[in-house]
Amino acid sequence: MRIVRGRVAIVLFLVALPAVATAATRPALVGTPRADILLGREGSDRVDARGGNDRIAVEYDDGRDDVTCGAGLDVVTADLRDLVRTGCEVVGRRIHRDRFTNADSQHESEVEPDSLTVGATTVALFQVGRNRTGGAASIGFSTSKDDGRTWREGILPGLTAVSKPPGPSVRASDPVLAYDAAHGVWLANTLALAPGVTRLTIHRSTNGLTWSGPIDANVAQSQDLVYDKNWLACDNGAASPFRGRCYLAYTLIDRADELAVQRSDDGGRTWSTAVTQQLPVTGVIPVIQPDGKLVLTFWSGRTGMVSVTSTDGGVTLDEPVRISVLTPRDARPFRAPPLIAAEIERGGSVLTAWQDCRFRTGCAANDVVVSRSADGTTWSTPVRVTSGRNVVLPTIGVEPGTGRLAIAYYVIQRNGIDAELITSADGTRWSAPQRLNARRMPLEWMPETSLGRMLADYIGVSWVRGRPLVVLALASPPRGGELRQAIYAVRG
Repeated sequence: MRIVRGRVAIVLFLVALPAVATAATRPALVGTPRADILLGREGSDRVDARGGNDRIAVEYDDGRDDVTCGAGLDVVTADLRDLVRTGCEVVGRRIHRDRFTNADSQHESEVEPDSLTVGATTVALFQVGRNRTGGAASIGFSTSKDDGRTWREGILPGLTAVSKPPGPSVRASDPVLAYDAAHGVWLANTLALAPGVTRLTIHRSTNGLTWSGPIDANVAQSQDLVYDKNWLACDNGAASPFRGRCYLAYTLIDRADELAVQRSDDGGRTWSTAVTQQLPVTGVIPVIQPDGKLVLTFWSGRTGMVSVTSTDGGVTLDEPVRISVLTPRDARPFRAPPLIAAEIERGGSVLTAWQDCRFRTGCAANDVVVSRSADGTTWSTPVRVTSGRNVVLPTIGVEPGTGRLAIAYYVIQRNGIDAELITSADGTRWSAPQRLNARRMPLEWMPETSLGRMLADYIGVSWVRGRPLVVLALASPPRGGELRQAIYAVRG
């Protein structure tokens, strides 16, 4: 693969004269009939990729790039303002950036997006300004009202000291989304941290653009972290007796971990006390079957992947059952804990996925493995749906109506990280992996955490206009001593 860059002398001259540095006047970046990697320069570029399966990176600059792709399967990473012409097949656009300057964060960095699509509206939430010791300066959002064509962005109000207006917390983490169709409201859930206080907050919105101030679903007074790895889901089933009930599930950290579930019947305005069950729990994901059964799936220490169900709308919790043992390969120095992903398939069964090395000799690398259940209690034997790569952090997206599946994930390579996507029409036969990022990301481009260099603990995946829409963190080359990691929306 041939790499084409702008010459250094040209770049320096054009930076010195920004009024002249336009895509129309500076020399174009021209590819060949073969596969090329075309890397944009600061300012505006005109790119003519020509033939071949090209990778074109023109993101995170101060110009407006003009990209033309030729024959072949091309992957483009760009900014929202860039002109990417028809013929470029896989296009990712930056939909937010870290503009904070607080001293205790690593700028510019954004991590850990969740996303959700309802009709033509897609909303994404993510951490902005990641702190080395945990959490971020605040939580950002980006919303598209036209099937991902255009995006509007902002920061959740009243949450942390850097929010507008400012809020009582110092840092925020674990942002997740749900939509309550019965009440017509979007809910954004965040783990908010301040000295001596841990909060689980809810922001409400009727349009995904204008958000209320934070509502406390739960508050704990302690110098230690009390809640962790929260997740949110609402029952939108037409036949469910609990339609309009939303569930907030998380780890309650005490002398021993507890699974905790709260519920709301008024669009997230008020929340019940927590129902708990004592057992190790990390990364609980609540999903709701068409008959209203709540299924909670999570990683439970040495037991492996576990599920807990509730048939009375979260008032009581049934005994835990094991989905499968867990055999992961450690991803460090890249941060990628072996968390479970879960979604409801078209027929109402629960599909789970996670990273596992059981199919590799000597646990040499992780595959994505999946397991299904019709009732949340009896689970199929896990099967792998990827091979030949070291995969972490899989996330599932299900297309409404057709039931087509998409799984997005990161791939650990020898010299960095890539992102890929696989799809399936029947849940059995899966496509070849599709690359999502134009340039490989070395670990040093990413913010540091206590568990390793970080892009995310999860990814957002949904379907829009018949194609997967993946919302994920991608890192670009640092500039001037600062990172350039942001959130992108990629049409698979």
